[in-house]
Amino acid sequence: MPYYNKVILVGRLTRDPETRMTTTGSAVTSFVLAVDRPTRSSDSQRVTDFIRIVAFNKLADFARLYLKKGQLVLIEGELRINKWQSRDGTNMTTPEIWARDIRFMEKKSVTPEEVVEEGIERTIEEPIVNPDEMFGLEDQTDSEDDDKPPF
Repeated sequence: MPYYNKVILVGRLTRDPETRMTTTGSAVTSFVLAVDRPTRSSDSQRVTDFIRIVAFNKLADFARLYLKKGQLVLIEGELRINKWQSRDGTNMTTPEIWARDIRFMEKKSVTPEEVVEEGIERTIEEPIVNPDEMFGLEDQTDSEDDDKPPF
């Protein structure tokens, strides 16, 4: 019987991503995504979930370079439940999403000051290169075993 584990979230980063390296030299970037739950009625108070996202290898480098606090992004990945034991011996579980794809949900706005400061030789109306296309992340396939952590 085939199994299916896919999660799609849209939310805002609560802080800049944090990157660390594994012992094998692979990048691991993590950040927290604030995702609003839909309300059932117009007078209901908004509820926000804070979900830990983890990206590996090239996607981790992409997140480190291009994601910033407050950005609205779409994350596609799979749910993983980490089981561990606290210092006092209590069994704990921590859910997180292992990202497979990250997409921007807002267009980057370029101010005239940024054009002058960065020496960009184009008009503001010209499209900005999508980092997904730059790194070829849209067609990313992992050659490693998906069931094993990459570190």
